[in-house]
Amino acid sequence: MEDEAERKRLLDAFRSLRSGLPALAAVRDEDGELQLLHAVMLQVLARGDEPTIKELAVVVRRSVSQTSRLVDQLVRRGLAERYEDAADRRVRRVRVTGRGAASLRRMDQMRVETQLRLWDHLEPDERPVVLQAMELLAKAAERMRHDDR
Repeated sequence: MEDEAERKRLLDAFRSLRSGLPALAAVRDEDGELQLLHAVMLQVLARGDEPTIKELAVVVRRSVSQTSRLVDQLVRRGLAERYEDAADRRVRRVRVTGRGAASLRRMDQMRVETQLRLWDHLEPDERPVVLQAMELLAKAAERMRHDDR
């Protein structure tokens, strides 16, 4: 039962953090708001894998048709592009454009600035605890990325 209580406390803390820091959740490019799923797709594409729509759908856990529509929206905004695979002309791949990569950098910078402002609101004795926790979360995220491959 204690695990359930811890999980609830953690979820409550995440919700409080998100609601208190809307800039962490805001996803904007120069043309305005992006859906969070668009940003996730751009982040996947920025890894450089240049997946097919079907491969991208698996990663973002959406149907192929929904993923295709979302990619179309990114393409219309100039944030991603579809292209013919050189090895098999029947295969279409997707990659992030320079504009899409620039949008990701701007979004990341906005999040970093917000996180640093949050850091400034911590008491000096709280900072080492938060830093250690963040390092542990980063390690866990790396393990999760490795397991998801």
